[in-house]
Amino acid sequence: MAKRTMGWLVLVLAMAATTTVLAHMKLAKSMPAAGAVVAGKPAKVQIWFTQAPDRAVSKITVTGASGEVKLGALTVDADKSMSATVDGATPDGTYTVAWQAAGDDGHVQKGDYTFSVRQTR
Repeated sequence: MAKRTMGWLVLVLAMAATTTVLAHMKLAKSMPAAGAVVAGKPAKVQIWFTQAPDRAVSKITVTGASGEVKLGALTVDADKSMSATVDGATPDGTYTVAWQAAGDDGHVQKGDYTFSVRQTR
């Protein structure tokens, strides 16, 4: 009986370890933050993940009422983040940041969030 219990325990532990290793990356935080209201044009958009993003499949787009906002080149940093400078105009309004990245398991993940711009007067 003890061998059978030990066998099940080993199986359960192996499955738990595999699940942890194969977990998909997730968004950890962002700048501007989801739901934030920023005063004036943000200098850049930066997104941190729970795993380092794969540069080959990583993308960020920012879209507002007037269409897609021009961004600078995408950078992927050692702190598990990716970012791009905001080069285009961002008049008052709500903007959607859409992202795509893959982590350790190679599965492409996609997501989006919004923030708003209110110019200081």
